[in-house]
Amino acid sequence: MAHGSSVAQRNRSSVTRAVAALLSFAACFGGSLMTAVAVAADRGQMAPYDCWQSETTVKGCAVPAENGQLRLTPSFRASLRFGPDGLAPVLVLGRTKGETVRWLYVRRDGAMAAVMAYDNGAEEFTNGRARSPVGAKIGYIDPSLRLVIPAIYDGAYPFENGVAVVCLGCSLVSKGEHSWFEGGTWGCINPDGRTVAPFRVGEQKVFSEICRP
Repeated sequence: MAHGSSVAQRNRSSVTRAVAALLSFAACFGGSLMTAVAVAADRGQMAPYDCWQSETTVKGCAVPAENGQLRLTPSFRASLRFGPDGLAPVLVLGRTKGETVRWLYVRRDGAMAAVMAYDNGAEEFTNGRARSPVGAKIGYIDPSLRLVIPAIYDGAYPFENGVAVVCLGCSLVSKGEHSWFEGGTWGCINPDGRTVAPFRVGEQKVFSEICRP
């Protein structure tokens, strides 16, 4: 998943809808960080966003569309450096002090997906999966940026050794730079999204017990 000069508003009602949608989108990151979007920035939209990439802040790299998604400017998209997997991680900065940042993976064709933050960067793919927020829920995408495990979980952790710990009815808790999930019921899924350990109340810290059949 910024700042810049303000852009004229052509339609107040559309801007209001965009604000509401963006707030919902930002909330899914829970203070840390799917959305497929088109490219091309149009005038008459809300103030643009800045992006951080390769230790550089790029002004006005993206603008919110009327549907609440983001659009990268053509010039910024052309400047992206794609890795061997054909993806470029982009950090979209909040425009105000209280607005969350978001990590996105961008594909060469312009398709994008929001991804959770991990170790101060975009979460890498493990077992071919990476966590992706959709609204207030979390699912998993594959390297093609398809949502291959539906976003039905209130909390989720990265895959490790073929399993991922997930929770329902849990809440994100943050302290300083660290965040974790608490409460609810916990279970384990495989990369196909199949439950491999029954959901039950349990401490999120004891992953080995959670993933025990």
